[in-house]
Amino acid sequence: MLAAILNAIAARSGLKSPFSGAPLYMPPLPGGPRFTSTCDNMSPDFRLPPTSTITPSAPTTPVAAPSARSAEAISVALQLLRPIDALQLGAGAKVPAEVVQSNPSTSTGGQFDVMLRIARADTGVPATLQTTSPQPFTTGTQVLIQAVSQTQLLAVLQPSGTAATTEPLTRLDPTQFPPGSAVQAKVLSQQPVNDAAGKQVAFALLAKIIQGAGMGNLLKLTSNQPVEPGTQLNASVGAQGELRVLASGAQQRQLDLLQGLRDTLQNQASSEPLLKRLDQLQASPRGLPAVPALHQAISNVLQQITTPQQLTTANGVANAIKQSGLFLEPNLAKLADSLIAQATAKQDIGPAGSGTTDAGSQLNTAAQRIMPALDKLLPLLSGLSTPPGTHEPLAGVDLKGTLVSLLINLQQQLPPSSLNALNPPQGPWQQASQAATQQQLKAGLFPLPTRALQALGEANDLGSLLRLTAALLSRIQHHQLQSLGQTQSFSDGSTQTTWQLEIPLRDGHQFSHVQMRIQRDNPPPDAKQQAEPVAQWEVRLSFNLDELGSMQAIARLRKDKVSTEFWAERAETLSLLDTQMSELRDRLLAKGLDVGELSCHRGSPPPPRQALQQTWIDEVT
Repeated sequence: MLAAILNAIAARSGLKSPFSGAPLYMPPLPGGPRFTSTCDNMSPDFRLPPTSTITPSAPTTPVAAPSARSAEAISVALQLLRPIDALQLGAGAKVPAEVVQSNPSTSTGGQFDVMLRIARADTGVPATLQTTSPQPFTTGTQVLIQAVSQTQLLAVLQPSGTAATTEPLTRLDPTQFPPGSAVQAKVLSQQPVNDAAGKQVAFALLAKIIQGAGMGNLLKLTSNQPVEPGTQLNASVGAQGELRVLASGAQQRQLDLLQGLRDTLQNQASSEPLLKRLDQLQASPRGLPAVPALHQAISNVLQQITTPQQLTTANGVANAIKQSGLFLEPNLAKLADSLIAQATAKQDIGPAGSGTTDAGSQLNTAAQRIMPALDKLLPLLSGLSTPPGTHEPLAGVDLKGTLVSLLINLQQQLPPSSLNALNPPQGPWQQASQAATQQQLKAGLFPLPTRALQALGEANDLGSLLRLTAALLSRIQHHQLQSLGQTQSFSDGSTQTTWQLEIPLRDGHQFSHVQMRIQRDNPPPDAKQQAEPVAQWEVRLSFNLDELGSMQAIARLRKDKVSTEFWAERAETLSLLDTQMSELRDRLLAKGLDVGELSCHRGSPPPPRQALQQTWIDEVT
């Protein structure tokens, strides 16, 4: 399979990015000073002077730091409502927190329900804690909390005036804000700044740090663009201490991406339980309602499953990638454009010289008339599907499309009242995934952990089948979001495009899957060279076979030179791989490739290289 993939890429990639024409982030706004950066996504419109031009002074005291406490500090014992929240606080660690909400308790007389938002200095990722207190707090109060036990916290309130610096900061102290650290602040006020002629040239902002180091301190910023009070700024500290803020549109995209990654990770499950159950139902459909559309939907899903034999050829690999579900949305968009173009070519859109507004409205009307609803379109496309490897896949026909069609058919067979109770019960996976997302979930997770809902897979009711279908859809969506989050453009013109996907496999009545990550790095254009810059490719495979155990393979291709790494958990698998290196070299040479280093290793490889931008903004909840 690896040789087939490399042959397909070396000959002609054939892969088109689903993100082309729609950049992941907004570029910086024109005008204003430019700072040196490795990414166009960081806006220079928010400025804080670098520390290199100012004589350093004593470090600013962090918010609620232990050294800031005085004899007047007040201690309050808090009771945790969820003991698992104590895991978010290290043993004996003192963490700054902010009171988000404080209300009289309805269940305990004389007590108060207090919600705290903690700022962990190690990750900078916020989290909330539900507690009860014998006394009320004012919203926004800064406290220092420490876990005394699994159910009890000790909160230390800072005396007035010591919780944070009263004067706004006009520079960042490098001891408190080292280069690369994240800063999250909320804009409190905005004032126009005029030049000597009275012309407005900028905006003066006052912002409050709400997470991480220096929480509660005020920042005095200058912006080339207006920023509404209440706007949250996610920024990174530059190499010289300057504050670099992500453009607002890019911030929202990043937050939406992180939210999608968190939701799909918690809801996803592997393909094997669902496919095994569908295979059983197709062979013996007595447990299904006598609904032809439902039976056809199950058959369409199984037709999309690839066989190991199909992955031995370049065409088979290319079709398996195209039908994995990664490209469903862009393919549907292409299909819609094609149908509209055909319809508009057959009709006269207004007489010559008519207004463009009328033509545009007629185009919109034609589009609405041509494109059916999704619940009608996907079953139609699924019925036209062909087994992988036999023909070029149709636009919009892939595994994700057939799964959505199956989901719709299952929902139609269940009463509406039962759909609200279909979420799987809380278990160890949910707790583990929630703990992971509360820390720092970012794009770059590969391979995606295997998760099998065995209890649901063994059940025969339609509700469990619906849950398994939704879980596999979430897994495909998570791979799509991982691809989107790792696709980057840089200020020097270089780009990194990533496709992360999963290919379910069927060998008789046994099901497994292969996870794949394809990365293309395009160097910046060189005006001195006439030839087009050569892209560098990296392909990662991850799979777990009964006879071989967990394995990963990495292949890197630049021009016509390829190098590979194999990683195996079992010693016997490693020995077997070592005996096959000569044959692999011969097969790669037969494809016309220049073979570099081929190596085998025990264990797991390092994670994929991350784009620099991903360390410049943290999740906000």
